[in-house]
Amino acid sequence: MAKIAFLGAGMMGLPIARNFLRGGHDVNVYNRTLEKARPLEALGAVLAATPKEAAAGADLIFSSLINDDASRATWSGPDGALHGDVKPGAYAIEMSTVSLTWVAELNALAKSRDLHFLDCPVAGRPDVAESGQLKVFAGGSASDVDAIRPVLAAISKSVMHVGDVGSGITFKLIYNTMGAIQVAACAEGMQACEAAGIDIAVAAEGFATGATGSPHVARHSRYMAENSHEDPVQFSGNNRIKDLAYGIGLIEDVGGQSVIGHAAKRVYEQMVELGMGDLNDSELIDALRVVHKKDRA
Repeated sequence: MAKIAFLGAGMMGLPIARNFLRGGHDVNVYNRTLEKARPLEALGAVLAATPKEAAAGADLIFSSLINDDASRATWSGPDGALHGDVKPGAYAIEMSTVSLTWVAELNALAKSRDLHFLDCPVAGRPDVAESGQLKVFAGGSASDVDAIRPVLAAISKSVMHVGDVGSGITFKLIYNTMGAIQVAACAEGMQACEAAGIDIAVAAEGFATGATGSPHVARHSRYMAENSHEDPVQFSGNNRIKDLAYGIGLIEDVGGQSVIGHAAKRVYEQMVELGMGDLNDSELIDALRVVHKKDRA
C-alpha cells in the first residue's frame, strides 16, 4: 500500500480521498478549511496543517483543487507541498481542472524537486467519485502511468493514457468544453419548447431518447423538466465558466476554433449576471426564463 498526500477535500477531493483510504492506503490530507476534512479522520486519515506537512515523505502527492490560483498556492506557496521534505522519485499528480499553462509550470517545478509528474484530471461528478467510478485522463510517460495504475484503481473504473505531460489536461479541457456546450444547448432547447407551449417533460424525453441524446442531455433535461436540481450543488454555473475560459483559451492556442464555446460561455454568464452563478448548471434554464421575460416585456 502507498503513502499518499491528498491536497484538497472539496466536493471531488473528499470522496476521492475517502476511496484511497478504503483501498487500504495511508493518507495525509490537507484542506484549506480543515474542518471539511474531518470525516476522513474517522477513516484513518492524518490531517495536516499545511500542504508541506501533508506531502512530507509521501510516495504520491495528489491535488484536487478548484482553479489555477488554488493549485499554485497549494503546490508552490510558502507552505506549499513542493517546499517541504518531498521524497525524491515520488509522484506529483495534478487531478484538478486547471490551465495547460499552469500544468507546464507545475511539471517544471516538480522535476526540479526530482519528482515524477503527471496530469490526471478526472471525468465524473461527486456522486461518481463517491462510487469510485471516475474516468482518469492521464498525461505523462507510459512507465509513470503504469506505475500509478494500481493506486488509481481505488478511485476509477478506467485510466486513459492520453499522451505526454499536458495531454491529460488538454483532453479534459476540450472534453469539458464540449460538455458545457451540450448543457447550454439543452437549456436553450428546453426553454424554447416551454415558450412554444410544449410540455417540457415530453421535450425532455424526446431530447434524451432521440438523436440529440447524450448522458449530459438526459440528465439535465430531466432536472429541468422536474424543476428538481441536485442538492448539494454538483457543478455550478461559475465552474462552467471557469472551465470554458481555460478550454477556449487552450483550443485557440493550439490553432482550433471555439465559436460555439464562446457562445456557451455567454449563456452561462447570464446566470452570473442574475446572481445565480453558484447554482447547478441545470438551473441555467431558470436564468433563460428570466431573460425571456425581459425580452418579451
